[in-house]
Amino acid sequence: MTNASDRLEDKQWQASDPKILLETPVGEIISSELISSRTGIKKQFYRFNFPAWVNIVACTPKNEIVLIEQYRFGTGRTELEIPGGAVEKDESIIKAGLRELFEETGYVGERAQIIGRVVPNPALQDNFCYTVLVENAIKNGTPCLDDMEDIRTILLPEKEVFNLIVQGRIYHGLVLNGLMFYQLQRQQGLIRLDSQPE
Repeated sequence: MTNASDRLEDKQWQASDPKILLETPVGEIISSELISSRTGIKKQFYRFNFPAWVNIVACTPKNEIVLIEQYRFGTGRTELEIPGGAVEKDESIIKAGLRELFEETGYVGERAQIIGRVVPNPALQDNFCYTVLVENAIKNGTPCLDDMEDIRTILLPEKEVFNLIVQGRIYHGLVLNGLMFYQLQRQQGLIRLDSQPE
């Protein structure tokens, strides 16, 4: 499941046909009437229909992680994150991850692979956010920023990144998910930290 078209409804809950209440460039607000199989009560429920998202953990040959700083309207602050964005229609997760990495940082890399996925909030949305690992990331061009993006790229050693998490400096939930998947890969020996560009 990457978007609403892949939904599998729980047969214990009866849902009316969804109605689109609001369409925006980033997603839709959708409403359906649900009937509880336990009580028989009907109520209106609401959810967000977003495309799939992708976050990228990009590691340089010096074992640094590529981070970005950018303003977020939701918090009204500049946040410390990993690169990421929305998956475009008919675009693969890997291709989207590599595209977002280059557009936001100018970095490219090798051995791109999906290392995890989460549903950001099952109560309100049904899309997945994927984490793509990119190894041997190097600067290979100028970022291609959107009109309303102002992004600064920061390279930090892995240990320092995880110290920032402990200190509360990195607190974006989906970024923490991505870094957790990266750490699990490291613990299982699936990431070669001493790898060099081929």
